[in-house]
Amino acid sequence: MRIYLLVIYCLFLQSCKTTYDLVIQNAKVFDTKQGVLLSNKTILINKDTIVKIIDNNISEKGRKVINAAGKLVTPGIIDTHVHPTDIFGDYAAAPKYLAEDSLPFLRKKFSDNYLPFGITAVMIMGQPEAWLKPILNWSANTAANCTDIYTAGGALISKEERKPYIGHITVESPLAARQKIIKYYDLGIRHIKLYYRLRRPEFEAAFKTADSLGMKIYGHIDGGVMLMDTTLLIGLKNYEHLFTIIHSIPFTTENDKNYKAWVNNIYGKGKSDSLSFIEEFLNEVRWNSENQSLKIDSLINNLAMQHTSFSTTIHLFAEKIGLAYFSNRDNKPDINWSEKIVKHNVENFNIFMLLAKKMYDKGIQIRIGTDCANGGKAALSEQLLLYEYGFSIPEIIKISTINGARALGMENKYGSIEKGKKADLIIYDQSPFDNYKNFLADRTVIKDGKVFNDPPKK
Repeated sequence: MRIYLLVIYCLFLQSCKTTYDLVIQNAKVFDTKQGVLLSNKTILINKDTIVKIIDNNISEKGRKVINAAGKLVTPGIIDTHVHPTDIFGDYAAAPKYLAEDSLPFLRKKFSDNYLPFGITAVMIMGQPEAWLKPILNWSANTAANCTDIYTAGGALISKEERKPYIGHITVESPLAARQKIIKYYDLGIRHIKLYYRLRRPEFEAAFKTADSLGMKIYGHIDGGVMLMDTTLLIGLKNYEHLFTIIHSIPFTTENDKNYKAWVNNIYGKGKSDSLSFIEEFLNEVRWNSENQSLKIDSLINNLAMQHTSFSTTIHLFAEKIGLAYFSNRDNKPDINWSEKIVKHNVENFNIFMLLAKKMYDKGIQIRIGTDCANGGKAALSEQLLLYEYGFSIPEIIKISTINGARALGMENKYGSIEKGKKADLIIYDQSPFDNYKNFLADRTVIKDGKVFNDPPKK
């Protein structure tokens, strides 16, 4: 009789157990906060939220059960710097507004560039203001089959003679800068981008207003009006693009003269003033690294002491010189470069990547921020490039997930696999810990607790 009652009691307890919406069993979970792998774990999910992570030896019921069979599970990737203009058009030919009857198509088109590759959240760092209403609506109404989208509005610049780039917004005075920030805040925007063409009075007004409202502030500080040391004094912590650091190394007149002579010796007489943007940057990296290394080290130390973060944007340069893993140009170097110049710029890129590793090792928080038209492909390309230049697999996963979440002030939702976080996950068919090129492996993407079925378009 006692045995019978015990069996009945056990069956009763079993019937009372919670049935979860999704159970992922036998997972190898990467803990992005501690940087360690946790084996034999089960992830329990209800709706779009992780409820708990338990050991495999505890049995739980699920409406859908995935046996990960020891595969690696990480949080979804966060791209902290994207532009819809790269997908809906470009700087020269983007639509003035997003037509109402095209919005579902455009949202899917945007997400299809990211979500199949495991990019579950993105931050738009500038788009035409006429596009803000639908983008904010997408942001407020997330969907399991779409990447989460956040926006910083239009990147702010000061009034000048040049025509503003698409997605950049002119503020003509400190008052106008303050009013623009308040307007964005009232619209529900909680992130703001300050561009290098912003004068200090407008910059400070925008920064102080946004900071007082608790907004996250990002700066593309690329020489121009102010250098990074100045913006650090104002309080800026989040910077866009690793490459911009080199333009905050001051050039004396003598430096400029010597640099141009060096470039002309490589490219030919008079070529120093006609380099492309990417060539100019790559050459400046090399010249400064060889001639002003102490100034670079001083700036890096200052940025590290202030606990700053930088978006990556390295695929953009790698593609130009034929080193990227995805390319719209058949991954060939610039057709206008001679073999000698290609070799020269590959060497320059190597120096840039060594600089990026130095910044990371000093404590600067690097985060994925692709800023190019290749979408999720660019993020995967950057993961591979980071490994090839000395970053470890744990570091790359952290750069791709928790570092971005922290820089966006969204670590309560994204970036790690733990109770209360959004159930945005990647299950890799083959682990990058076994071979770094498995960052390109097939994967199961979980978005808002649901399996996303569209495979990546390789």
